[in-house]
Amino acid sequence: MGKDIVFSPDILRQERALRLDGAMGTQIQRFNLTEADFRQGLPVLPTRDVKGNNECLNLTRPDVISSIHRSYVEAGADIIETNSFGANTMVQRDYGLSSIARDMAFAAARLAREAADSASRKVWVAGSIGPGSKSLSLVADFTRPEWRPCSFDEVAASYAGQARALIEGGVDVIIIETCFDALNAKAALYGVQEARPGFPVIVSVSVSGSSGRVLTGQSLEAFFTAVSHSPLSAFGLNCSMGVEGLIPLVRSLGAWCPVPLVCYPNAGLPNASGGYDESPDAMSCQMAELDGEVNLYGGCCGTSPDHIHALPALRSRVVPDCDKSLVLSGLEMWNLGNGSISVSTASHVGKSAGFAGMMERGEYEEALYAVSDQLATDGAKLLDVNLDGLPDTPAAMERFIRLIQSDPSVSSAALLIDSSDMDTLIQGLKNAQGKSLAGPQDPRDAGFVGKASTLRRLGAALLVKACDDRPRVLQELASVGVPPQDIVFEDMLRPS
Repeated sequence: MGKDIVFSPDILRQERALRLDGAMGTQIQRFNLTEADFRQGLPVLPTRDVKGNNECLNLTRPDVISSIHRSYVEAGADIIETNSFGANTMVQRDYGLSSIARDMAFAAARLAREAADSASRKVWVAGSIGPGSKSLSLVADFTRPEWRPCSFDEVAASYAGQARALIEGGVDVIIIETCFDALNAKAALYGVQEARPGFPVIVSVSVSGSSGRVLTGQSLEAFFTAVSHSPLSAFGLNCSMGVEGLIPLVRSLGAWCPVPLVCYPNAGLPNASGGYDESPDAMSCQMAELDGEVNLYGGCCGTSPDHIHALPALRSRVVPDCDKSLVLSGLEMWNLGNGSISVSTASHVGKSAGFAGMMERGEYEEALYAVSDQLATDGAKLLDVNLDGLPDTPAAMERFIRLIQSDPSVSSAALLIDSSDMDTLIQGLKNAQGKSLAGPQDPRDAGFVGKASTLRRLGAALLVKACDDRPRVLQELASVGVPPQDIVFEDMLRPS
């Protein structure tokens, strides 16, 4: 393979599955570095100990990081990841180092790029972006379930800065990895789009056990649906557990996922000391079972260059066509087809007097309980959230959508973020972890396409007011990346 080949999603659809590298953190641990190794030479003084803050080493011990990259190249990796998992302002703020987060990310990209370019064959560089230390969906304080420690905009801006530095440093693709919250992943995708529109991106998820659900309780299918507005180069699984535990989940994903699949597990489950015992040969034998079922594979926690070298050559998975139906999600994925759609109006202030009264009195949690009861009765898969008429509607929408995330009986449903106010729609989407329907938008509005583009970048399918010239609407929305199956006209909705 020529060294001048530019990375593209098609690279992952070739006959041979590509090999990713292995763990960075556990390889760093083998150097027995001290606090001084992490701290000495930093351009600013940390506010706490930084041993274990591995991104510091890009600046203080680049020789260590470079040697690890070279060892993975020598082991046969086709793609190596940058040492930048937490190289963003949100993570580095905990150490008082947010002002040099960009320097960490840029240096990480340069070190990996140099190692890749020194190879005698083509090796690509993936810019690693971790999930961060704060969740946008999980309740952080159960006495205030609507409170979050940070906002979508703050997280997206942090990721945008990280992505921009990685891209400027020379990475070929961004990999948003170890994801446990789809809303954080959507913020990361938004940030990458801000940094460089159209740049290749891979999203990889970490699940909590064999159930195939992430920490927020969302299913893998629902998670993929939530990020499917972005043209992903690949989607899949990393960390979590060993190969054996991930094989059933990979096969389940492989049955329908319309993009290339990535799988890079840990070297087994951690032992009592937190270490990983699975040998390179054992991991290789298990990975061989995924022949023809993945497009990119490698290792995560506990894996070494020996593990990557031992991995078998695998044939690449044939990627199926995308489903052409409307698919939305909350904690669950819902295929709503292409016909009329049943929608619950239990949280529509103009259609439910009881709900409206509670919301007007500020009884948000009581209103949520009532919605939960009504959803259980009507069985709708789509919940219409319309708060128009309440004071400060955008803030009310933010608060209520956040409360919804705290109640699985409601957050399992997909949401229709319903408002005549654009700011309210945006606040709803910035707080919903699934893929929502948003609108309605009027195709006769001069700003119709621009507004639709904004909502799409936040992951929404589009609700459009009924009109006579639907072919024109479909064509205009296609120009900003909205496929026909993600366009719903108001007359297609049917109250449950």
